[in-house]
Amino acid sequence: MARPLCRSLPRCLHGTVRARGSPFSISANLHTATAQSPHTPIDAQSNNLRPSALSLLDLQTLLRSYFISAVSSSPILLNPSLRFLSLLAHSTSPLLKQNRMLHFILKKSLYKHFCAGETPSEVQKTVAALKGRGFRGAIVAYAKEIVLDGQAAVERREADEVKIVEAWKNGVLETVRLVEGEGYAALKFSGAGYSIIQQLIGKSPPSPTIRQANTEICDYARSKGVRLLFDAEQHAVQDGIDQWVLDLQRKYNRGNKTVVYGTYQAYLRSTPTTLARHLAIAQQEGFTLGVKLVRGAYLASDPRHLFWAAKEETDETYDGITESLMRRQWNNVLAPAEPDGRLWPAFPSVDVVLATHNHESVRKAIGIRAKQIRMGEEQINLAYAQLQGMADEVSCGLIQAGQASHGVWEEKTEKPRAYKYVVWGTVGECMKYLLRRAEENKDALARTREGRAALGKELRRRFLRL
Repeated sequence: MARPLCRSLPRCLHGTVRARGSPFSISANLHTATAQSPHTPIDAQSNNLRPSALSLLDLQTLLRSYFISAVSSSPILLNPSLRFLSLLAHSTSPLLKQNRMLHFILKKSLYKHFCAGETPSEVQKTVAALKGRGFRGAIVAYAKEIVLDGQAAVERREADEVKIVEAWKNGVLETVRLVEGEGYAALKFSGAGYSIIQQLIGKSPPSPTIRQANTEICDYARSKGVRLLFDAEQHAVQDGIDQWVLDLQRKYNRGNKTVVYGTYQAYLRSTPTTLARHLAIAQQEGFTLGVKLVRGAYLASDPRHLFWAAKEETDETYDGITESLMRRQWNNVLAPAEPDGRLWPAFPSVDVVLATHNHESVRKAIGIRAKQIRMGEEQINLAYAQLQGMADEVSCGLIQAGQASHGVWEEKTEKPRAYKYVVWGTVGECMKYLLRRAEENKDALARTREGRAALGKELRRRFLRL
């Protein structure tokens, strides 16, 4: 690819490909053959200018977003902030619990921006606010997790697996309880303790303790109509996670119900092969494969030879997989490893969550969907998701696209199912998650500066209007 490794790798996470015109006009793809200005889509009936996507945010969120993006786009401010967050995230001291002032500052700034709350009532309030803004709902995740830290972590053992897994299970069950309507609950196996991590590293079958916990979680989610997204984690445990999740899909993704979703990271060279193998298994065994597609979030911890060498390769992989899944057709990116003679096998039933901060990837998906609707083609169950506190221009653009689709100038469109991924737990439990979000902003510095400029433009518009 065009760019050298050292310049392209840091942008593999959610790098934005600048499309022609403004990156904030997702709803423009709903116009099938018009050439409206991409900066401000126009309602053909009223000829009124549509405001920017960020106009959907309240002033407090805008100001907080601008402050955080200002810090994230300045290496002078970001580097010491990252060191401080890393110290807090990996500290075993009770600093967060004892220092009330520090707890207050973190909760009112980074925590409030990226997380849903410390209590069920705070989470419900956050989700209600998202729905009021126009989102279909939220992907709610329990923050507790463990990040592997070298050989010492790999060799560590838990004294009481049953107790640790029970606490993790109860946290996940509470998360499922918090999900309402057509929402999702996300979970990480690493939150169940180092004993479980050992099993995943060894690609062992789940122990009776974790198997029973998984059964209780999936049974409860199915009874509530909640879908479970098992998040991707570090490479050392991912193969084990894939196998456990695939086994759960065999059991719970039957008939018209898809309960369990696995996560596939497009920045890994192995992902097209892995996903193709799982699709073939789903077809052979007659279950629906639940897929959450992301670019990836472990650049800082996983070996770099596992990733594509250039950002463009990650983008091509993500978009190629997206098209294949949406059309339920194999292509040159996603192809079966062992074709049956000269014919590729049939494509299985799939349910997909496109989790991306990339404007161009969202535009392409919306374009495919719009064409399918116009042509009367079959469509898969599809949702879009972005992290709380990030890529608001993409998320709000999806909401605007849904609002635009209800205008009289749009005959055959749909309202995109847009979600925000929100994490809940104590400030201390959320520190590792917050650290990863800060590192993502560092790895996508150009995108952060672009977002800051858009936020500044929206703030100026509001204050000049007063």
